[in-house]
Amino acid sequence: MQDWTEAHPKWQVEDSHLVRYVRTTDYPSGVRLLEAQVALAEGLDHHPEVMFGYRRLRFELWTHDRGGLTQLDLEYAEGLDSIIDNDFGEFVR
Repeated sequence: MQDWTEAHPKWQVEDSHLVRYVRTTDYPSGVRLLEAQVALAEGLDHHPEVMFGYRRLRFELWTHDRGGLTQLDLEYAEGLDSIIDNDFGEFVR
Protein backbone atom coordinates (compact mmCIF):
# COMPACT_ATOMS: atom_id res chain seq x y z
CA MET A 1 0.00 0.00 0.00
CA GLN A 2 2.87 2.38 0.71
CA ASP A 3 4.02 2.18 -2.92
CA TRP A 4 0.50 2.98 -4.11
CA THR A 5 0.09 5.98 -1.81
CA GLU A 6 3.51 7.29 -2.82
CA ALA A 7 2.41 7.10 -6.46
CA HIS A 8 -0.95 8.76 -5.58
CA PRO A 9 -0.02 11.49 -3.09
CA LYS A 10 -3.47 13.09 -3.07
CA TRP A 11 -4.76 10.04 -1.23
CA GLN A 12 -3.93 9.11 2.33
CA VAL A 13 -4.70 6.21 4.60
CA GLU A 14 -6.74 7.11 7.69
CA ASP A 15 -7.90 4.34 10.03
CA SER A 16 -7.38 1.71 7.31
CA HIS A 17 -9.52 3.70 4.86
CA LEU A 18 -8.35 5.50 1.73
CA VAL A 19 -9.22 9.22 1.87
CA ARG A 20 -8.97 12.15 -0.52
CA TYR A 21 -9.93 15.74 0.26
CA VAL A 22 -10.94 17.96 -2.65
CA ARG A 23 -11.50 21.71 -2.60
CA THR A 24 -13.36 23.23 -5.51
CA THR A 25 -13.41 26.81 -6.72
CA ASP A 26 -17.17 27.10 -6.19
CA TYR A 27 -20.20 25.18 -4.96
CA PRO A 28 -21.58 24.20 -8.41
CA SER A 29 -18.24 22.60 -9.32
CA GLY A 30 -18.46 20.40 -6.25
CA VAL A 31 -21.97 19.33 -7.18
CA ARG A 32 -20.83 18.49 -10.73
CA LEU A 33 -17.89 16.47 -9.41
CA LEU A 34 -20.17 14.56 -7.08
CA GLU A 35 -22.49 13.79 -10.01
CA ALA A 36 -19.58 12.84 -12.30
CA GLN A 37 -18.30 10.15 -9.96
CA VAL A 38 -21.66 8.32 -9.90
CA ALA A 39 -20.97 6.50 -13.19
CA LEU A 40 -17.58 5.35 -11.87
CA ALA A 41 -19.08 4.08 -8.61
CA GLU A 42 -21.95 2.33 -10.37
CA GLY A 43 -19.64 0.84 -13.01
CA LEU A 44 -17.42 -0.69 -10.33
CA ASP A 45 -20.38 -1.45 -8.05
CA HIS A 46 -18.22 0.16 -5.39
CA HIS A 47 -19.46 3.29 -3.67
CA PRO A 48 -17.45 5.74 -1.58
CA GLU A 49 -18.54 7.52 1.53
CA VAL A 50 -18.68 11.17 0.50
CA MET A 51 -18.92 14.22 2.70
CA PHE A 52 -19.97 17.28 0.76
CA GLY A 53 -19.97 20.89 1.86
CA TYR A 54 -19.40 24.35 0.50
CA ARG A 55 -16.44 23.96 -1.90
CA ARG A 56 -15.24 20.82 -0.07
CA LEU A 57 -15.58 17.10 -0.66
CA ARG A 58 -14.12 14.19 1.22
CA PHE A 59 -14.05 10.78 -0.44
CA GLU A 60 -13.50 7.77 1.82
CA LEU A 61 -13.00 4.25 0.55
CA TRP A 62 -12.84 0.79 2.02
CA THR A 63 -14.44 -2.49 1.13
CA HIS A 64 -17.11 -2.95 3.77
CA ASP A 65 -17.56 -6.70 3.36
CA ARG A 66 -13.78 -7.25 3.52
CA GLY A 67 -13.21 -4.88 6.44
CA GLY A 68 -10.38 -3.05 4.72
CA LEU A 69 -8.85 -1.92 1.49
CA THR A 70 -9.01 -3.99 -1.68
CA GLN A 71 -8.22 -3.60 -5.36
CA LEU A 72 -11.70 -2.07 -5.89
CA ASP A 73 -10.77 0.83 -3.64
CA LEU A 74 -7.62 1.49 -5.64
CA GLU A 75 -9.51 1.28 -8.93
CA TYR A 76 -12.13 3.73 -7.74
CA ALA A 77 -9.44 6.12 -6.43
CA GLU A 78 -7.55 6.03 -9.72
CA GLY A 79 -10.81 6.55 -11.62
CA LEU A 80 -11.72 9.55 -9.47
CA ASP A 81 -8.25 11.00 -10.01
CA SER A 82 -8.77 10.65 -13.74
CA ILE A 83 -12.16 12.38 -13.60
CA ILE A 84 -10.69 15.24 -11.58
CA ASP A 85 -7.59 15.60 -13.76
CA ASN A 86 -9.42 15.36 -17.08
CA ASP A 87 -12.69 17.16 -16.38
CA PHE A 88 -12.29 19.25 -13.24
CA GLY A 89 -8.65 20.32 -13.08
CA GLU A 90 -9.47 23.99 -13.44
CA PHE A 91 -12.10 23.78 -10.66
CA VAL A 92 -10.05 21.92 -8.03
CA ARG A 93 -7.45 23.50 -5.78
